[in-house]
Amino acid sequence: MNRRTSATLILTAWAGALGWLVQRHYFGTARASDQPGWPVPPSSAFHAIRVGTRQHGLASLTVDTIASKLQVTELVTLDLPPLTPEATRRTTYRIMARYSRGLQLEGWQGDLLTEQGRLQSTGAVSGDTLLRVVNTAPTELPETLTVPLRRPVILPSAIPLVAASRGLPRPGSKLNLEIYDPLDQELRTERMMIAAESVFSVPDSADYSETLRRWRIAHSDTVRAWRLDAVEHGLTVSRWVDASGQTVRVEHPLGAILERSAFEIVNSNYRALKRVPWDSGSTVPSYLETNGKEAALRSLRVVAHVDPDQPLPAGLPSLEGGWQERSGDTLLVAPRAAVDTGPEPPVLVEALIDQDTAMARIAGTVTGRDPRPEGQVRALTDWVRRTITLRTGAGGTTAGRTLARRSGTSEERVRLLVALARSVGFEARPVWGLARIDRGWQLRTWAEIRTGTWTPADPALSAREAPAGRIRLATGGRPRLLDLALRAGRLRLEVLEDTP
Repeated sequence: MNRRTSATLILTAWAGALGWLVQRHYFGTARASDQPGWPVPPSSAFHAIRVGTRQHGLASLTVDTIASKLQVTELVTLDLPPLTPEATRRTTYRIMARYSRGLQLEGWQGDLLTEQGRLQSTGAVSGDTLLRVVNTAPTELPETLTVPLRRPVILPSAIPLVAASRGLPRPGSKLNLEIYDPLDQELRTERMMIAAESVFSVPDSADYSETLRRWRIAHSDTVRAWRLDAVEHGLTVSRWVDASGQTVRVEHPLGAILERSAFEIVNSNYRALKRVPWDSGSTVPSYLETNGKEAALRSLRVVAHVDPDQPLPAGLPSLEGGWQERSGDTLLVAPRAAVDTGPEPPVLVEALIDQDTAMARIAGTVTGRDPRPEGQVRALTDWVRRTITLRTGAGGTTAGRTLARRSGTSEERVRLLVALARSVGFEARPVWGLARIDRGWQLRTWAEIRTGTWTPADPALSAREAPAGRIRLATGGRPRLLDLALRAGRLRLEVLEDTP
């Protein structure tokens, strides 16, 4: 082989390598998405989170193809009312999930930043039948949860992707999906209906206006979308989804609206906004997490009227039933003895509410002295209040660990109360909403146990104090300021009657 041949081979190999690098850098993702078997194409979308007419946060969803897998990254950032005039309060969560070509969950990594610190969650699916989750909270040892799966599962962020992967939906058709929510740590079946079809004008590019000092719409695209209606924790949620699996709009019944727009409008304009002017009136829920340290509530009979400027939509199961009644925009809250005729709660697998023989033995001992269901519920509630020391923290451990160490946050004590009640045959569920404290409304969690009707039970109160001064907003899930802002950001409660 002479020098000319060697030089030719070297130059050919160099040109081929350079061409391969160019193809991989500029065309690799597009070529991968064209391969048969990809359920949805790679894409990204950005959403402005609005409470009323003001943007208070942003969200994004990115879908990437990696080898033979899909990577779905969800990011949500939300501002909260400041505790002091110059302070900025912000909460963020990020979840990066991996899916197979068939959109079956393989694993995820998640982070939730709150005022209690950083909560981390990782999960992995083994053989489509077992989900192993590891949760890590500040100042806490990692805790491993094992959740048996009934069928392939996805995370909530993949709901629109699955809907789009099954072809163009028809209004009136239904979609049942198995969902694991890493924020609430629960496995549930989402039953959705394709309620409508419409066309949206969505901004897809922007230019900067020196006059307005902000980004404005340069071009809009016409997008065909379908509305998916579902009930999550007793609240109806409507999602508008396009054919590529990206969300166009999300409507929460009591709170925020998520609207898709161009990146610069969603992100840059939001960052340039002045401090968010939050309503601080007496009818506004407090965005201060108190962890159940307030003085015990009195026995109250409250008639709460929702702000007439934001009327309540119809069909919100979480606002009705048991000790809470609704008439239009008026909520009547008072202890009563009646049979609950409302809809049955959905069947959930709540990973944090575990039960074992030791828990059943303790619950049986505590309730064995009183044959009446109401008396047994009071006995369990008092036992948790006396035995489990209230502590501060993120509240992300299981009921079993709370029982073992004899201390827990208000959320963990409620979770333990639910587990104890279930271990002796009661129907019980955690709920969250607003409690009236010091003539204001604060985010609170408590339990509801069925004794003929759903009856509230709160370990923060003694048996002599009836927990009537509160409004249930959601059945299940975990109470967070992020949830309060998203699900009830527009909610205003005016007390019409407050009788001891």
